[in-house]
Amino acid sequence: MMPQLLYPGLTSLLFLLFALQISAHMMISSPPPLGSSSNPNLRSSDIDYNLKDPLSPSGLTYPCGPNFDLYSLSPQGNPVATWAAGSSQSFTLDGGASHNGGSCQASLSIDGGKSFKVLRSYEGGCPLKRNYQFSIPADVPATKKAVFAWTWFNQIGNREMYMNCAVVDITPGSGGKGGWAKKPEVLKANIGNGCTTVEGFDVEFPNPGDDVARGGEGNFASPVGDCGTVNRGADSGAGEGSGNTQGGGTDSGNGGANQNPDSPPAGDSPGSSTTDPTRPSQPNSGAVPTTSACGTKTVMAKPEGTMVFTRIFTVTW
Repeated sequence: MMPQLLYPGLTSLLFLLFALQISAHMMISSPPPLGSSSNPNLRSSDIDYNLKDPLSPSGLTYPCGPNFDLYSLSPQGNPVATWAAGSSQSFTLDGGASHNGGSCQASLSIDGGKSFKVLRSYEGGCPLKRNYQFSIPADVPATKKAVFAWTWFNQIGNREMYMNCAVVDITPGSGGKGGWAKKPEVLKANIGNGCTTVEGFDVEFPNPGDDVARGGEGNFASPVGDCGTVNRGADSGAGEGSGNTQGGGTDSGNGGANQNPDSPPAGDSPGSSTTDPTRPSQPNSGAVPTTSACGTKTVMAKPEGTMVFTRIFTVTW
C-alpha cells in the first residue's frame, strides 16, 4: 500500500520550489556578450551554453568568464555596439533563477579588461527585472573595443559572483555628466580574493560610485573581508530612511542616488532621493558582528528559519 500524503498541497509547493531553484541563472542578452549565441561575430564552435554560470570560486575565470579569450580574436572579439560618450544606454538580462535578487554593477574597461570602472551600481532588487539603464560619462576617452561588464552578487544561495562582458566601441560625445577619472573599480568578491558577500542580504557596495539605484526589500550588508576602499559619499544613497543598512554607509542624509532601479541614471534628470514611505521597514531581529576592511561591523540577522527551504532545495545548474 502506498503511504498516504498528509499534505499533498505542501508537497506540490516544495516540488515547485525545487524546480525553480534548478532553473538556469542570469546573463546579459543585450548587448550580446562574448560566448553568446546571439553574438553575430561568433561561430557555432565559439558559443558557450554555460554563460549563466558564476565565475570560478578560485578567481581563475575573472574577468568575464572563460570566454574572454575571444576578445583578442577576429571576428569573435569585434564590437557588437557603438556608444557615444555622454549617452544613455541600457542592458537587458535573461534567465530564470534570480536568487531573490541581490546587487549588480554596470562597468566599463578601456584597457582591454585590466580594470573596470563602475558606471552605475544597483543595490538591491537586481536582477529582478529585465532592463536596466545607465550613462556613459561624457569624458570617457574614445576607445575601440572597450569592454562593458555586468556583475551580480546573488542574495540567497552559494556565495557567487556572476559576470558577462560585451565588446563595444566608445565614440566622442558632447554634453552629459563627466567624472570618468573618479569612477571606482568594480567590486570583486566570492572569487578567492579575501572578500565575501553576506547571504540573505543585498550587497551595499563599499565604493559604489556617484550613480546608485536602490531597490529590493531594504536589507543591506557590506561584504566581509578585504574588499577594497570604502567610500560611500553624499551620492552613494546611504541613509534613504528605510531598511537595515550595515557597513560603510551612514544612516543620515538623502544623498544623490536614485532609489528605484527603473529611474534614469544620475545626470539624466535633476533632483535627489527622498525617503520612500512605501518601503516596509525591517524588524531588528538580532545582530551578528562581522569584520570587514573597516573593522568590526554589525549585520542585522533575519529571523531564524527564513532561509530553510532555500538552503535545502538550492541546486546549482
